[in-house]
Amino acid sequence: MLKYVGMAVALANISIIVILLSVYWKNYVKWKSEYTLGLLIFGTFLLVQNILSMGFLAPPLPPGPSAPEQGKDYALLLINVSQLIALSALLKISWK
Repeated sequence: MLKYVGMAVALANISIIVILLSVYWKNYVKWKSEYTLGLLIFGTFLLVQNILSMGFLAPPLPPGPSAPEQGKDYALLLINVSQLIALSALLKISWK
């Protein structure tokens, strides 16, 4: 169950990152700022990280529950939720 919740949160992160990248790209085209270029590079790597995170969460569940797998799923879920909160704040600030 945690695996699927983690996948949903990671998908939300990917969506927010794509929106942020589009905002940063528009700003970069307009102003050619090195700071904005840095945000584009950072956002691209964060997007790759979240896509890879989805790869770790996506494999089918084993036939029986195992404690180590559930622990890993819980850790990935917490990481993705914390990123979602941070990305939501960044999106709110960047959208203005």
